[in-house]
Amino acid sequence: MKLITDEHGGVTLEATLAMPFFLAFVLALICMIKLTVADMALQNAATETVKQMAASAYPVQLLADEALRLYGQSQAGGFVEQWLGNIRSARDKLTQGEQWVEDYKAFIPDLFVDWVDWERQKREQLEKLGTDEYDRYVETHIDPAVRAAFKLAVLRYADRNVLKEDNLTVSKAVVPSFTDPGRRFVGIEAEYEVRLPIPFVNKTVKLRKKAYERIWTGA
Repeated sequence: MKLITDEHGGVTLEATLAMPFFLAFVLALICMIKLTVADMALQNAATETVKQMAASAYPVQLLADEALRLYGQSQAGGFVEQWLGNIRSARDKLTQGEQWVEDYKAFIPDLFVDWVDWERQKREQLEKLGTDEYDRYVETHIDPAVRAAFKLAVLRYADRNVLKEDNLTVSKAVVPSFTDPGRRFVGIEAEYEVRLPIPFVNKTVKLRKKAYERIWTGA
């Protein structure tokens, strides 16, 4: 008996065999593009945030120098309290619209006011608590507030079409010191979760980016 063979497969069969590989390639390409776009957006947001913070630090440094000169011999949080009070007084005048405010203190961004307030709280608690208790206080009260404030700052410079607030986390925030020359850097370490568009699989990839910048204080 002679068997009849056909070396040419049908178009439908070939398409059926090739389709899974084509779909896998398309999904892989989509995932790569999505991760690349999110990665670039996260890095740009973190970098731009610390740049703006560093560039805006000079007026706060001027106030720190003034307060330290006038109240440096007071209790631990004394000069910082005066430092913070000067800022708030000038900002109140601007907010109330009582008069035209030419004082640069009135235009210091909210985040920098928070920095000074955190510094005040830390100095006051350092005076009251022991080392271990102080570390716990900073970890439970100050650090979460710092990270939350830095997250809002990152979102301000982020591409909101790419980065979503719920997926963004600031894992570490470095606040510079205006009284310690050895701590002049502001820094952010941010994480962003990207959900991959893979059918039937709930797969996420966590991107991590960091950015540090030395604050500009006029010297």
